[in-house]
Amino acid sequence: MCLLPMLAACAEEPAVGSSGNESGFATILEAPPYTPIERLGPEPHTPTLADKRSRFTDRIEERNLPMLRKLKSGEIGNFGGIEWRWIDGSDNGGLGTLRGITYFLRSPQQSLSRYTSDPMFSAARGDFSRVEQEALARNWAIRIGRDVASEGFGNMSTPWLSIAIPRDRFEAMREAKGWDIPVNLTLRFSDFAEPDLPQLTDDVRNAIRYFPTAEQVAGPTPDIATFDAIVLRDGCFFIDEIGDDDPLAMFSIGTGVYRDADGHMAFRSRYSFHQPRLARVGTRMQLGYRDEVANPPAELIEACGDHRVVLVKSLDQAAGYGGQWFDVKQYAKREGIGETDALRAANACLLMQEKVLAQARLEGRNMTPPACPQVMHIPPTPPPTG
Repeated sequence: MCLLPMLAACAEEPAVGSSGNESGFATILEAPPYTPIERLGPEPHTPTLADKRSRFTDRIEERNLPMLRKLKSGEIGNFGGIEWRWIDGSDNGGLGTLRGITYFLRSPQQSLSRYTSDPMFSAARGDFSRVEQEALARNWAIRIGRDVASEGFGNMSTPWLSIAIPRDRFEAMREAKGWDIPVNLTLRFSDFAEPDLPQLTDDVRNAIRYFPTAEQVAGPTPDIATFDAIVLRDGCFFIDEIGDDDPLAMFSIGTGVYRDADGHMAFRSRYSFHQPRLARVGTRMQLGYRDEVANPPAELIEACGDHRVVLVKSLDQAAGYGGQWFDVKQYAKREGIGETDALRAANACLLMQEKVLAQARLEGRNMTPPACPQVMHIPPTPPPTG
């Protein structure tokens, strides 16, 4: 994706194909993309409290590694790992107070005291030693279900299960199943399993028949880029693919819909602490890995008809996707022009490309979008040495 434009800038137009229906639900087949490239650098990342605590914990463990290595070696078959716990407060620059709960099978306090008297560490009795951790954590992940739990291991820490559903749902499952999970098998609940913003804002709710989302955080998926528009037809979201068998779109647990500052219906993150810019309904997007849903919600089929249902994992706008800001800087340098002019030209061409691609999609015919010169200089293959 190393494309740059040579065409004049295109003004954004109102959404094409947007309408209401007798049913009262909306149809949106096309919308103008956002300005494709807004900055000549990566998007800034603001670390969350969890990010800062994780980095701090890593530094503390690294600082204590000499002692911990002696403990681990001297207590083989007895040491059950360290669970790092945070207590909210003003310590450590507002991160809170860190405690290292150190598990042993036998004589916890006596075992710990042989290696440290640091009050940050406290001793507790564990249910297994680290010698057993791989088999035990794996068996528990399988028992709970790998769609919900996945195991992980650290250098000195207790093993953990990453839980992909909200805490209250998991606790209800644990009570119903009677799971007696070992005390030193740590449960890690993701903030991404519990969105704090609504799926639909009030100003779009009545335009949408049914908004299908997954009930848990998606697991690891292949790193793949696929591109298509997601459109709204009579209140139902479809992936506008080539051909007549368009699937219904289903979304991740953290996806919502709202109206942006210009009044267009658009996708957004449902996490107030993580608000990347996504894409407007009706624009071409980078949908990532697509997973066909074997058992879609019955309410979705009832509302929108008996179609294939595909879960999409990414909703980044296609125009300007990825690291094209880097290509713009390289183009400006190579052509001897200012970065502002290069950015203006890049956005003009990317918008024109999207306009032509949208027209081709809506009219069902082949159209060639404008070609934009590649900016990455590929040196010629050197002659063979002889």
